[in-house]
Order: sequence, then structure tokens, then C-alpha cells
Amino acid sequence: MKKAFLRSLAVFMVACMFVLTGGGFTVARDEVFVEIVVEGDINREKAQLIISTISGEEITSIQNILCFFGGHSMAQGTVIETRHRVYSDAPRCVRITYRVNYCTRSGCDYITYTQTSAVRIFCC
Repeated sequence: MKKAFLRSLAVFMVACMFVLTGGGFTVARDEVFVEIVVEGDINREKAQLIISTISGEEITSIQNILCFFGGHSMAQGTVIETRHRVYSDAPRCVRITYRVNYCTRSGCDYITYTQTSAVRIFCC
């Protein structure tokens, strides 16, 4: 019961952060208690693709025909991944920030990312 309440509270806090920052998408993954926030002017489909890529899920690479002949239309964004209860002593959580480059064309899943920081934080 307490664990479910804490998860709900964490998701609520991330949703509030999402509203206050004015952009991005948030996904809470309960099975490992990881929250990922994609910031920037981006559609839901592309944000989900970025989250899947950073999470290490296997993605079948597809390129838009325009990308094949004319190159990618690249944009840059920021992804913040918060992993809860990673360490046994305080601070228990870690916040990882990534710089993400992605193709904005519909149907293209070209994404590269670089970890820019990893910081232990107090959150749980």
C-alpha cells in the first residue's frame, strides 16, 4: 500500500514538473521505478521512440524516403531519467541527463544520444 502511494506521489510530482516546465512527455515505468522526461517541442510518437531507445529496447530501424535521398532533418532535445531507490544509503536516487539528436521527419527513427550528467539525488 505504501509503495503504491509513493509511486503515485512520484508520478504526480513529475506531472507537476511537466506542467511547470511547459513541454515534453513523461513516462513512469513501474517495473523498475524509472521516470523519463523528454523536454522540447516534440510529438508523442517521437518522444515514445526516444524513451524506448534510451531504455534499451530493440527497435527496428526505419528511414523515411526523404531521409534516404535528402538526409535527416535533425533536432535536439533533453531527456532526464530518474532512477529511484538505486542505492541503499542516502541519497538513494540518481538523475541522468542525456542530450538527444533525432530526425523530425515522420516515419524516421534515427536517434543518437549522449549522457551529459549523472547525479545522486534525494527523492525517496
